Amino acid sequence: MEKATLTPTENSGHLNALVALLVEKFSPLQVYQYAWATQREQLGSTFLGERRQEEEIFYLLLITEGTACIENEIQQYADSSYKGARAIVHAHAEATLRQNVANTNYYFCSVLNRGQLLYSANGLAGPNMVPMPRPERRLKMAKQHWKHRRAMAMGFLVAAERSIEEGHESVSVFLLYQVAEQVCIGLIWVFMGYKTDVRNLRRLLYVCGCFSKEPLRHFMGTAENEELLSLIIKGYVETRHQDGFMLECSLAYRFLALVEGFLELANGMCQKKFVEMRAALNQVAEQAAIEVVMETAGQNHHKEFIPFI
Repeated sequence: MEKATLTPTENSGHLNALVALLVEKFSPLQVYQYAWATQREQLGSTFLGERRQEEEIFYLLLITEGTACIENEIQQYADSSYKGARAIVHAHAEATLRQNVANTNYYFCSVLNRGQLLYSANGLAGPNMVPMPRPERRLKMAKQHWKHRRAMAMGFLVAAERSIEEGHESVSVFLLYQVAEQVCIGLIWVFMGYKTDVRNLRRLLYVCGCFSKEPLRHFMGTAENEELLSLIIKGYVETRHQDGFMLECSLAYRFLALVEGFLELANGMCQKKFVEMRAALNQVAEQAAIEVVMETAGQNHHKEFIPFI
């Protein structure tokens, strides 16, 4: 059995320890890393002095045996069992991987082609380069998916605002959570081509962190916003499973403004991404046209000259 190693930072000890922990507990077939990031926290206090903390975040794809979905179990185990760094885990059965590769899914094909294989149960390297989806198809699907998710989010947002106005703050918490969730799901599809089943908002925000720091910064950039996010997540869980959760009207309006801003931010990110994808498509088309012209010119230059008689 072989295990490849990856050194994304000067010290990869946390990554190696995380992978070893997950391999021992869940015996995956392969472990890929598709992104890594750092999150810095600075604190200046009369009581503590100046303090700087840096958290490493590793984004992992585990390929597992069988057909059971154990992603949540793996994520919960990683969260509770290792405190030196944060792991964001996707886990899929080998059959799911093969089906998505056959369908040229952007996420899976990108991880196989450009990700780092950290562990292989049989000691073999990963597959050769696999075909990527056609850019035209990817752009079309990304636009369609965002249009759908944005419409869902806007519907929940209107209902949430009405609920606050009518004094149903606990209902608004549930609806605003749905807005943020739909926005995250849409962003993840547009930027990663990945259909996520995750419904944990904090985890969704961290997934977004592998392509932009803006969603995390929006909800966790200040202590006040992060505290509000924690309160809303707690309220969302309680409103689903029990009665009695109460939220001050002022806090409900604060979260409404925060979520409205997030929807606006996400829409701007997606529109910019669509422009970039279209520009890349146009560049490829222009290059292909130039090559055709040059090839045609070359053929004409080499044609045999037959003089008029």
